[in-house]
Amino acid sequence: MSLEELTSKSYDYIVVGGGTAGLVIAARLTEDPNVSVAILEAGGNGLNDLLIDAPNMFTQLWGKPQYDWDYKTVPQEGTVGRVHGWARGKVLGGSSAINYNMFSMASKQDLDNWAELGNKGWSFDDMKAYYKKFETYHPASETFGKGMDDKYLDRSLRGTSGPVHISFPETDVTWGQDLWPKTVVNAGYSPAKDPRTGSAIGGFNQLNTIDPKHNRRSYAARDYYEPNADRSNMTLITHALVSKIELEKTFDSVKATGVHFTVDGTTHMMNASKEVIICGGVVNSPQILELSGIGSSTVLEKAGIDVLVDLPGVGENLSDHTATGLVLGVKDEYPTAEALVQNPAVMQQALEAYITHKAGPFGGAPTTTGFASLAKIEPDFPNAESHIQSLLEDFRSKHPDADPAGRDTLYGRQLLDPKEAVCQIVMLPTGAQMQNPESASGLFPSVEEGMWCTIGACSTRSLSRGSVHINSSDPTAYPTIDPAYFSHPLDLDMMARALLHCISFTSVEPLASVLRRDPDGNLITSKTAGPVPKTLEEAKTFVQNSTVTEYHPVGTCAMLPKEKGGVVDAELKVHGVDGLRVVDASIFPTHVQGNIVSLVYAVAEKAADLIKGVDGMDVVERIDSLRVD
Repeated sequence: MSLEELTSKSYDYIVVGGGTAGLVIAARLTEDPNVSVAILEAGGNGLNDLLIDAPNMFTQLWGKPQYDWDYKTVPQEGTVGRVHGWARGKVLGGSSAINYNMFSMASKQDLDNWAELGNKGWSFDDMKAYYKKFETYHPASETFGKGMDDKYLDRSLRGTSGPVHISFPETDVTWGQDLWPKTVVNAGYSPAKDPRTGSAIGGFNQLNTIDPKHNRRSYAARDYYEPNADRSNMTLITHALVSKIELEKTFDSVKATGVHFTVDGTTHMMNASKEVIICGGVVNSPQILELSGIGSSTVLEKAGIDVLVDLPGVGENLSDHTATGLVLGVKDEYPTAEALVQNPAVMQQALEAYITHKAGPFGGAPTTTGFASLAKIEPDFPNAESHIQSLLEDFRSKHPDADPAGRDTLYGRQLLDPKEAVCQIVMLPTGAQMQNPESASGLFPSVEEGMWCTIGACSTRSLSRGSVHINSSDPTAYPTIDPAYFSHPLDLDMMARALLHCISFTSVEPLASVLRRDPDGNLITSKTAGPVPKTLEEAKTFVQNSTVTEYHPVGTCAMLPKEKGGVVDAELKVHGVDGLRVVDASIFPTHVQGNIVSLVYAVAEKAADLIKGVDGMDVVERIDSLRVD
């Protein structure tokens, strides 16, 4: 069917963005053959693309326009004026097609925060069933599971029949996967519990979004779109750049009735009889709202856009995870990513191993991670509560309007809870160029000789909040992205303490014996990073110079009351507009610990039930009660 014929039809729903959330919505709504859905995706269809399918080739996707929007932030004062590159998926499946494949879990308090902020139905207990609904967990074989130390996982908490496959890729257990959990236990941690219990303090190997049958990436395009692509009631248009939502305004209401978009430079219009559902992600969703005349009157007027709905929260509340990397030399007998780039023959062997046998280093994905509470980072911190409160109160006094929702109170409470993580710790078997954050594609590996690993101290939630706003009425112009890294002093303070804690692992076995040292016993570190910090002030300086994004931005269309900076309500409906919802990570009212793709899937599954007007949790729980392990 031609594009003209497709656009001449009216659809019940138009999904703007064929990414992680958008494809979930489209697949679930079209389960009803009487419901028609059109999907508009700005990128192309990358199904069966080797670079996407291979679990450990994701860095080859970044910076390439075929896959990546390749956004850049404005210079960040909190990171000594550096610009940060943001890899965001511009391909069917969105960022689930280009991410690290790491599969994490929000903590109980993370999601209970959402409910406390007035979002009924979004607590941890409310969302557990939706995590199960989207996943199929594949337990490791006994031998491989022992090598990965997967005994912390609880099968009863995991989904068994969802579209997305979760597993450990059974290639070979690497030296890092073997020694990491042992090192953390030897550092004084108790063995970790399954994050599905609501807390994940400790070090472990984290599951991946990998289909073990084919040893390839499991992502939204592969597992929500492809099995349903032949449905007659689901229409996909790729390379379709949405320019604005068609809004019908009367004297007392505004209603979304369609979408304007361009393909190959030609503008088209498509009508929606029920709803338009924006699933563009943390950058594109607020951009589309603002281009449509929904947002802050100040922003819109400056960009030459007529104000149809004055909604100041659009594009605000941007929150991102930061990652501070300590790059350490590794003895030659422990191969890292540098072994591939420094030896073309080894690189060729690795490529052939994956292409031919779906094995080798490109068949795996990062797994080594963990979470640390303030009680673990600073066990002797007698004035922790007063210290945190003083930094919170000082910031409030200088910025009284910065947090109308009261999120800093929730954050302060979490910092003091021994079951809640102050930081995520990631150990990657590769060096990194942490001082050059502008190029996501140039981040890994190290360009220095020898083998390297990176221990990353990553934030779990942030009080530093920035913005994403249009600067032009041109839909092809990238918006201005300002994550405001470390604009809140408590974020820098906590990350510096987390970094010092990460450094302490380097003297714990078995990790200690893997690392290179000079004749005086000092760690060999990246030449560009400078010496290993020893004091809190030195650590703060190191953090500002060696921090990049962890690629987890959220919050720019926050699920909050309008008067508290919100953009959508608890049903994800845009305030002041009928027939318009937002479903993606931009609706997160507060950040959560760890990699966010799992929560995006769960949010989208819940959103689909909200749109359908059904309680999908009851269905999931009934199915789960019949399961026999």
